Amino acid sequence: MKRFLFTVLTALALPSLAGAAALEQLPGETVLASIPAPIPAIPARQSARPLVCVDPGHPNTFNDGFAPVNGTNETRINWQVALRLESVLKAKGFDVLLTRHAEREFVENKDRARICNNGAVLAVHLHCESTPGTGFALYYPDRQGVYDYKNDPENGFKGPSELVRTDSRSLATVLANSMGGTLEGALKNRGVYGDSRTAVGSSQGALTFSIFSNIPTVTIEMVVLTNKKDAAFIKAEAGQQQMAQAIAAGIVSYTAR
Repeated sequence: MKRFLFTVLTALALPSLAGAAALEQLPGETVLASIPAPIPAIPARQSARPLVCVDPGHPNTFNDGFAPVNGTNETRINWQVALRLESVLKAKGFDVLLTRHAEREFVENKDRARICNNGAVLAVHLHCESTPGTGFALYYPDRQGVYDYKNDPENGFKGPSELVRTDSRSLATVLANSMGGTLEGALKNRGVYGDSRTAVGSSQGALTFSIFSNIPTVTIEMVVLTNKKDAAFIKAEAGQQQMAQAIAAGIVSYTAR
């Protein structure tokens, strides 16, 4: 699918770029920044291929994901794996919709869900954890949540539906089993959990993009980025490709049922 490129070309963008340059950067890092943008219009699809939504987590106004961790940062890793996953899925007969189209493009979490709701059969949200331990884990909405941002006009929005929760659990289970096989010996499978086990989910009942999702949705914490071994794996091109292959294999298995 064609990507939507959000590039601010006017002089109004200069302060944003200057602000981005002031952030901590990795050596040789190119700063790509944009102001928060409205949800793009999704054109009518002509393809009969299944559409999968891939969400490279961060940056958003609540967490930019730019903090350096073991020689990289979460936003960068999420973006790099998303591009590889897009390529693998297309080769396997899927169309792919990305929720953002530059490494440092800001998209709010509820908007990510609504982008995915535009015709995708499922959504995978790519993230990295910064906790004790090692390996990958998957999270799905295990209960209805209530969006809880007091200054947002949609504060109090409830979701997802029972059907989405049930299908999301199935998707998470299939993905975890597939990823466990593909990544055996490289990363530990830490299992499948409900959104309510996360910091945001314990407060809202579900993660924000789960609350606004109308399709099966799973958050994949690909590695523990604060673990040096995990970080070395996911920073390497081979590790990123293996992760993309593992996730894609699970998506193939789920959609073939």
